[in-house]
Amino acid sequence: MLRGQEEGMKKTNGIKILFLLLLAVCLTGCESEYGRKIDEIKTASEKKAEEIQTYTPENVTAPYVQDGAAYYFKAQGQYLSVYNGSEFEDIYIKGVNLGLGKPGYFPGETAVTKEEYARWFQQIGEMNANAVRVYTVQPPAFYEAFYEYNQTADEPLYLFHGTWYDETRLTETGDAFDEGMQKYLYQDMGNIVDLIHGNCTIEQHPGKASGTYQYDISPYVIGWILGIESDATFVSVTNENNPEITSYEGTYLCAEDLEPFEVFWTQTGDYILSYEMDKYGMQRPLSYSNWPTADVLEHPSETMEEEYSIDLNVENIEPTDAFPSGLFASYHIYPYYPNFLYTEKAYSDYRDEDGSVNTYKAYLKDMIEVHDMPVVVAEFGIPASRGVTHANIYTGFDQGNKTEDEQGEMLVAMMQDIYDTGYAGGLVFTWQDEWFKRTWNTEGYTNPDRRAYWYDVMTCEQHFGLLDFIPGENGATVILDGKADEWNEDDFFLKTKDASLSVKYDCAYLYLMIQKENAHYDTEKLWIPFDITPNSGSMSYEELRFNKPVDFVLVLDGKENSELLVQSYYDRYQYEYDKYDKSITTTSEMQRPDNTLFQSIYFLLERELVLQDRAEVIPLQRFEAGKLVFGTNDYDVKEYDSLADFYYDGDILEVRIPWLMLSFRDPSRKEIEGDFWRNGGFSGTTVEGIGIGLSTKETGTVKLREYQWEDWDYYPYTERLRKGYYDLQKQFAGLP
Repeated sequence: MLRGQEEGMKKTNGIKILFLLLLAVCLTGCESEYGRKIDEIKTASEKKAEEIQTYTPENVTAPYVQDGAAYYFKAQGQYLSVYNGSEFEDIYIKGVNLGLGKPGYFPGETAVTKEEYARWFQQIGEMNANAVRVYTVQPPAFYEAFYEYNQTADEPLYLFHGTWYDETRLTETGDAFDEGMQKYLYQDMGNIVDLIHGNCTIEQHPGKASGTYQYDISPYVIGWILGIESDATFVSVTNENNPEITSYEGTYLCAEDLEPFEVFWTQTGDYILSYEMDKYGMQRPLSYSNWPTADVLEHPSETMEEEYSIDLNVENIEPTDAFPSGLFASYHIYPYYPNFLYTEKAYSDYRDEDGSVNTYKAYLKDMIEVHDMPVVVAEFGIPASRGVTHANIYTGFDQGNKTEDEQGEMLVAMMQDIYDTGYAGGLVFTWQDEWFKRTWNTEGYTNPDRRAYWYDVMTCEQHFGLLDFIPGENGATVILDGKADEWNEDDFFLKTKDASLSVKYDCAYLYLMIQKENAHYDTEKLWIPFDITPNSGSMSYEELRFNKPVDFVLVLDGKENSELLVQSYYDRYQYEYDKYDKSITTTSEMQRPDNTLFQSIYFLLERELVLQDRAEVIPLQRFEAGKLVFGTNDYDVKEYDSLADFYYDGDILEVRIPWLMLSFRDPSRKEIEGDFWRNGGFSGTTVEGIGIGLSTKETGTVKLREYQWEDWDYYPYTERLRKGYYDLQKQFAGLP
């Protein structure tokens, strides 16, 4: 997904000799060392296909053949088209992106099984989708399950296939013409062509898919979407390092008087087309991953000029007569990022048919007007996470802190906007949640080597999926419903004079249940202190005293006023953002490890924005994460609220607290945030357990007991389709 606000790549001169030789080929047409090296890569790829038994699909219409080129699909006019045996029929793309992750595994482990893929394809088809997109080589199980699904489905699923870059070389050089990166990319493209034809063996390599690929899915691959979202650093370093590379004359694609990076695009596209035509006599439509930061539109309100200083346009690439399948444009378009999607005055002033502000549709209309080829919105989405990263201040279409109901409604609204403004289709990001993901405003708070092993509801990137993974073999560990059904004697933790506290956990939350006779939770207040770190903490909060230093206090004060407070010394937001947030000031008192100041918990969304085109300032945006939401997470009732934090009924009150909110970097190893004031930054330290107490009175001494749990490397989970799945299922059925 979005790569904005990520750390930039190092700028180097790179290796240029290979590409000077390439320039000679472009200008003179003679064979070069570059051409021989690419032939070597091609030969190496061909050698991997040794005596492979290829399974060819049955009941597939023969492709259309023109001047020796066979093809099932073409880009024409406004849409992509499918050959039906007599003519090409336009289709509207409605589908999903599908990643490599699942709980307990990082994507490089390629752990998704054939059975899981088969189940997912069935569900995707039942959603009335007609397309799936993947970013890179998948494990053989993916292609086998995809092949088998399409042999029996009433309507096939089509596949958009991508290619990836060598991220190590990309980080080291930042140059698309780096020899090592190009060697990886060309090898990858050869493998992908061979594997969709069921004719490839890829050797094992750490972090990559491998195995024997023997299922021919080529009649279902509707197009290539090459590469990744290219940020300003990657593009500008490539352009600066290779100013002499401005043209390329290929068999299928040509570039003339272009920036070097667009020449790189042209070369890679020509290579994958040439490889498939030379070996299989087949071709298919082609595009490149792109996003609004590299669009060709003017955005006078943009506040980060350097990040949006590049233009990449597939329309600049010239297809030859030998490429009738054609080019199409592909963009990842989300409603909350970049900032100009809502700061642009023309967008914030735009009104939909019902009179509501619709910045998303306004941008879509601008984008489609600068293209004369089909345009696919290859990614759009809204995460159903508790945490939030970006906010659209005019429409509320934010990157996170949305219920599942809101997620579904917003996905349907965006898909309708995509359809109404004349795009060739849209692909929802994404099919399944991805626990390994990170995002800019929480990534420094977690252990990157352990993210895949727990369910972090505060990191929005992990919760874009239409398919959710619920911790626990039999569904939710605790249903917030004011009943003790999921609780047993083993969960009992402590008792005060008039109440008891039970505690349990899973890989997402710490759960608490309070039982109090004749309770009046609407009007009574309760306090639950937590001792997380041995490095700091307060011995008091207001009139309460504690038997050990406390880092957080959960104040339960009715449906509207309940919140989790943090001691100021242990407040990561205070430490990291006081220089940007004018509403806070870090005093010497706050820097005392034993201070008695407790405050609200915030996450930064956006610094103050000074708009470039007018005298207007948008204040700093932050999310009050410690504020608790009253509601039930019972999926089977009308009142279901996926963002619910606590619920009470009668004598029982239940609450769930995300691990990250208690400053856990990795609950599976009991790793907490260390002393960032002393260490000069965020880093982890482990504990044996945490202290928890309970008070039903606002004065007196609260005794905390230590709560411990077992470490884990894998936590069982249950698949569940989010409500947005069913909303899209209904909408997709009605789209032509």
